[in-house]
Amino acid sequence: MEWTQPWAEFEVPDDDSGRVEMPPVPSDPAAVRQMFAEYPAGVAAICADIDQSAVGMVVTSLTVGASFDPPCVLVSIQRDSKTWASLSTAPRIGVSVLSENNAEEVRRLASRTGDRFDRSVLGRTVDGAVFISGARLWLECRILSAMPTGDHFVVVLEVTGASAHKTARPLIYHTGSTVSLPSSA
Repeated sequence: MEWTQPWAEFEVPDDDSGRVEMPPVPSDPAAVRQMFAEYPAGVAAICADIDQSAVGMVVTSLTVGASFDPPCVLVSIQRDSKTWASLSTAPRIGVSVLSENNAEEVRRLASRTGDRFDRSVLGRTVDGAVFISGARLWLECRILSAMPTGDHFVVVLEVTGASAHKTARPLIYHTGSTVSLPSSA
């Protein structure tokens, strides 16, 4: 096994204690981001209509099943995000759990410049949630809370509507790139 990051190295003790001393977490935010990228995560877009225009961003921090009654999901968003500043005012937010059908859209949706929705087919609800066509799962949500946590907000979204495309293979983010899961046949 080869570890390429200093934060990932530790020595197994020679004694029978089984106890190790973990190296400290890196202090550089880019290194922390790289460390967290070791955890495979789903890729989602959170989008809404703001002043009759689609506004959205890509997240890999979506946690589903934070609560079943009411159904809630969590997402972590950088505090200084201008996109979140707009989305946080929306009465409804669309969460599109992206699939292999959306692989080419991910970089565009994650971009800080240009038209994030260029060549995307969008769906909209009457309450202003925006969805990306071809996704695996769509959740219409409303914001319950946003708690400041370090340099991010931890946002709790209550799910008010849902639909799924069960044959679409989920898209996964891992170590800086996206891959789709193989079929479970």
